[in-house]
Amino acid sequence: MKHATMSALSLALPEEIRTNAWWSEHHPGLVASAEERSLARLWHRDQSESAFERAMAPYAKDPFKGALERRVVGDETAVDLAAKALRRALDARGIGPDALDLVIVASMRPDTIAVGDAAFLARRMELRCPAINLETACSGSVFGFDLAANLIAAGRYGRIAVIATCTYSRDIDPANSLAWFLADGAGAFIVEASEEPGYLGGASIPTAETCGAFTHEIELVEGDPALVMHAHGPAGKVLHDTAQPYLERTVNAALEAAGRRLDEIDFFIFNTPTAWYADFGAAVLGVSRDKTISTYPIYTNLGPALMPANLHHAIASERIRPGDLVCAYAVGSASTATSVVFRWTGGALGQAPTPPRSAHEVR
Repeated sequence: MKHATMSALSLALPEEIRTNAWWSEHHPGLVASAEERSLARLWHRDQSESAFERAMAPYAKDPFKGALERRVVGDETAVDLAAKALRRALDARGIGPDALDLVIVASMRPDTIAVGDAAFLARRMELRCPAINLETACSGSVFGFDLAANLIAAGRYGRIAVIATCTYSRDIDPANSLAWFLADGAGAFIVEASEEPGYLGGASIPTAETCGAFTHEIELVEGDPALVMHAHGPAGKVLHDTAQPYLERTVNAALEAAGRRLDEIDFFIFNTPTAWYADFGAAVLGVSRDKTISTYPIYTNLGPALMPANLHHAIASERIRPGDLVCAYAVGSASTATSVVFRWTGGALGQAPTPPRSAHEVR
């Protein structure tokens, strides 16, 4: 069996940054009545005994629930972000598109309704290799890593690019407070055959219990049909009730597949769809909060691009160093929860994102 490692990692984020002050200026009434339509209501439960609610408690009085700023697309498409992220990963690795054997694209959501973005990215980048779509919602980048590493281990391909894009802002009205917690961005990484093992093992479980928590529906917006994202009434209860068992089951299964113990892991990368998710994950696993990271305050929820965003920042800040063992976990609604265990072997990083406007230090 061949080994596989992540050899390059990059991010592509929109230039427009919306701070909390933007909503105070453009939608002051919404901010004033935040508790009526805020994320607090989405997650609210009548009891406060769970690890999830204990982690959320410090944000209870903040109407923006820990969000400081978020990146949003203007005229950019998901394919625009994907192409930029892939080019940066290729440049960091010092190779061109012709060096790829396969491209996997996970879009949340694609630019078109019937098909994903892979073929459009292939046309844009003039790829000669196959390009396929992967739909596992917010777990797309972690599942893509797991899939790419196993395809390489099987000898089918030698070098695979995985790109995860998120364009949530296109599907939510800024006058809806849910928009405070959703943003846009893309991450790309290259997985390739190696002499030393990088990827060590992974596991996935279905998240069928979350079906229907969020939907995209076609509606008229200013007279034109558009896809609009909705969070439904039971969403908070379902996501709350499944958060801990999904995390525990998936991470433990990945550790078993990798032949590693929890105490051997140097760093944990969670997809952080809320400001408190890194605190929650660390508490559930019983590990130090210093062994994980959250970019949520400066990016909010980037869907499948969260894993590469958190990983990029952790490596750039040297919280992850070459040789460290890393466990990554992501949960996607109505799809899968996926975890992988890998050794960071010192791959190349693409250029750093534009610095945030806030003085917040990512931790």
